[in-house]
Amino acid sequence: MGRSWSGSTSNRSWLALVAILGLVIPICQATDLVSGWEDPPVQARLRAFWWWLNGNVTKEAITSDLLAMKEKGFGGGLIVDAGGADQRGNRPIPPGPTFASEQWQQLFRYAIEGANRLDLEMGLSIVSGWNIGGPMVRPADAVKKLTWSQVQLNGPGQVKVILPQPAKKDGFYQDLYVLAWRIRPDLPADRRPLRNLEVKALRARPNFPGPDGWFLANSAPPTIPLFYDQEESIPGEQDANATDIVDISRYLDQDGTLRWEVPAGNWQVLRLGCTLADACRVSTHSDGWSGYALDVLDRDAFARYWQQVVEPLIAQAGPYAGKTLRYLHTDSWEIDVFNWTQTLVEEFRKRRGYDPVPYLPVIAGFIIDSRDISNRFLFDFRKTLGDLAVDNHYALFKQWAAEHGMQIHPESGGPHFTPIDAQRTLGLNDIPMSEFWAISPTHRTSEQVRFFVKQPASAAHTYGHILVGAEGFTTVGPHWQETLWDNLKPSFDYALTEGLNLLFWHAWVCSPREFGLPGIQYFAGTHLNPNVTWWPLSKPFFDYINRCQWMLQQGRFVADVLYYYGGHVPNYAQLRSSDPAGVGPGYDYDVITEEALLTRVQVKDGRLVLPDGTDYRLLVLPPVRSISLEVMRKVWQLVEDGATIIGTRPDAANGLTGYPQADIEVQRLAGLLWSGRTGKGRVFDQRPAREILISDGIAPDFAYKSDPSQADIQYIHRRCGNKEIYFVSNRRREPASIVATLRAQGMAQIWDPVTGQREAATGLEVLGDGRMDVPLELHPYGSVFVVIDTSLPVPEDALRRRSYRFIQISDISPGPWTVTFDPYWGRPQPVILDRLISWTDYPDPNIRYYSGMATYTKQIDLGAGLAGRSIWLDLGTVKEIARVRLNGMDLGILWTPPFRLQIADAIRPGTNELQIDVVNFWANRVIGDANLPESQRRTKTNITALTAKTPLMPSGLIGPVVLMERLQGY
Repeated sequence: MGRSWSGSTSNRSWLALVAILGLVIPICQATDLVSGWEDPPVQARLRAFWWWLNGNVTKEAITSDLLAMKEKGFGGGLIVDAGGADQRGNRPIPPGPTFASEQWQQLFRYAIEGANRLDLEMGLSIVSGWNIGGPMVRPADAVKKLTWSQVQLNGPGQVKVILPQPAKKDGFYQDLYVLAWRIRPDLPADRRPLRNLEVKALRARPNFPGPDGWFLANSAPPTIPLFYDQEESIPGEQDANATDIVDISRYLDQDGTLRWEVPAGNWQVLRLGCTLADACRVSTHSDGWSGYALDVLDRDAFARYWQQVVEPLIAQAGPYAGKTLRYLHTDSWEIDVFNWTQTLVEEFRKRRGYDPVPYLPVIAGFIIDSRDISNRFLFDFRKTLGDLAVDNHYALFKQWAAEHGMQIHPESGGPHFTPIDAQRTLGLNDIPMSEFWAISPTHRTSEQVRFFVKQPASAAHTYGHILVGAEGFTTVGPHWQETLWDNLKPSFDYALTEGLNLLFWHAWVCSPREFGLPGIQYFAGTHLNPNVTWWPLSKPFFDYINRCQWMLQQGRFVADVLYYYGGHVPNYAQLRSSDPAGVGPGYDYDVITEEALLTRVQVKDGRLVLPDGTDYRLLVLPPVRSISLEVMRKVWQLVEDGATIIGTRPDAANGLTGYPQADIEVQRLAGLLWSGRTGKGRVFDQRPAREILISDGIAPDFAYKSDPSQADIQYIHRRCGNKEIYFVSNRRREPASIVATLRAQGMAQIWDPVTGQREAATGLEVLGDGRMDVPLELHPYGSVFVVIDTSLPVPEDALRRRSYRFIQISDISPGPWTVTFDPYWGRPQPVILDRLISWTDYPDPNIRYYSGMATYTKQIDLGAGLAGRSIWLDLGTVKEIARVRLNGMDLGILWTPPFRLQIADAIRPGTNELQIDVVNFWANRVIGDANLPESQRRTKTNITALTAKTPLMPSGLIGPVVLMERLQGY
């Protein structure tokens, strides 16, 4: 946790503070930026989400995978032992060594030793599957929920009655309390229950309408509408007052018999206990690792798991722990809601300052004191659970890993509906990490349920971390069908504009040789390993990813607005376009937690500043009327020091801590601030942040004019020293010609992450408001970096537009083309083509169902008049990747539009031999084999989703293939 500091801190004190906090002040040197672009360091290289399916790996397969990672530019891998391959009807994988067994540990040690030799960084998921737990977890250490039964008794008189057994799961049940209160005879008959009670009490996840309702509930849902619904209390509607609740637990025998002298009147008796949560088991585990999911609120339970499972694995890593084995991991929360742990009452009293026991009937649906008081208790109840998830699990995870020199990057922010302040749990990570999904036609089809990157990005920015990780390219449905340029690239680019800068590719399955080709695979994820057909041509795509990550790890994120998303639990930040602060297009924002707001934000020169130097112009409060007293006092101080705040005027404190005095103090401070007593700062009623920024003369950080006018362009901006780094992405499959207006001035360059080329930007126009127009040509789903050196003036020649255009010289699509296929996977003899068509249009099944690489060869006659001219080859439509050679010279690999490259250096007068290697993906061959008896199939895999009726993917060189000349001028 960062220490608070004053905006008047001297430079010397500031540097000392940075040293104490272990923060890095990034200083961008031009040479460093270029060298990292040309050869990204390990930290900037993508990772493999390296699945050991059912533990079935071999030393040979491990070595092969590690060498392949190194060869193609990966920075390392995350070892995830898991099952689940047989989901959705796929064939199961034979079991290998059980996770964490002696034999498994030997394979693990072998993998770490191999990674060390190759200078790869490795991580380890400390459970098989997800939902941390396993066969050693006893029911008492498993995830729990409250359960209850109730009876009514009449007094006065002694009773001996067996109280009904509350519902229990798997035979596990523990009594907690027996509470009683007199039934009021005047209770209103038409009294309604607490609104959203089951969600507020964490008895169930929220329900959202429509076919995507389940996904929305488990996709970092917005929770303010669920928890801040401002229910009006009606006098006399309460079941009882807290002071009237009688704890009669001591009168309950172990067999459930209540022996109690009932006072006069009719009494409600509530027997409260705990049992296992509805979803209480490890998910997607390998054979031998079935068991209960751990109660992550219980420190002792985690300590026992750590000693039994994690410490032996770290010991097995030996000297490589903290060196090659850099990170420990757990995957996403997928155990539904839960609401109890054995220390909850004790912890609640300590953290909230009052006794929760008289209010526990609220969870069972009773109203105690009033509707408002009951809702306040539920706020405190959920918040305590969230605190325990942090203090008793993730903080310990970080601490115990650090004792071995390691760091953590669990997917601790959900996105499933779970009792956490998700951004706070992510902020504890050394690498805040979540996930995003590639495009699937049937599963998680909207961006709202595909992208969960803004939250870990904001956690990184507001807690002082550089890296933002994500499990990426997850899909359910496709198998070897996710295409690069129009699915994976735009998905990755969108995640980049949300804040991603370190991809963990999901999933790379370790597939031993005996499982054949394409081999074993998990039921989900974009399949990647050395078995994929496109592996030989894959490196340029990975280079693209690494270049982008390098650039977006530099310096600090630039945003104008800081949005406080409340102190309630559960709480999640959504994707960037949810725009809770109302910044609108062209501005960006970060989300901040209560903890980070209280401990890490101060004011300097009117700006909200974090210890690492990240700053914002405005703080926006959530649109609710209650706030914690601590946050209210912090807001008061920030405004006094000169900050600008936007928000609804609070009139109450959250929860019951300090009630009612806390309400009075909130009202006093809010009354002063919202009536104009603002010190050096300003306070505005709730309104879009964009409105205030514009009225303050703060123009958008990014704007654009485009042709076509309906272009969809996204951006993200980082600042590193005197370098302003903008990543600009075209989100449509049509090209876009834009003029981007950027809030920076200086010497500008365009850095192309696809080719690695860098060139001066031209056609610049310097604007009087500190901004600059930069013309950009963006290909379909294209993206570029604009790097502006503000320490250098705009060169005079950059004010003129250096444009270019392509003109067609000749169409060389007509045959003859000689096409050679791999004889094992396709046609044994070459085929002569008169015209270019998809392989799937051939009658010969050896071509129609072909998967792999084929080589197109053609003799073309080129005259001497081309010498000295900028001659290019445009391949037209390519399915999916192509490598071009002319006269034996390798000219490069093309994987995204335009499929075009310069060939001038390879041209010779007269006859030239053109060779184009084209590779498609595995799907067609697997589909074709589904038409054949098993003995005739060439592929071997556990995946059964591809059938004889699955549509084929267009494949091959489809063209038109043309020669073009690039003409350039001003």
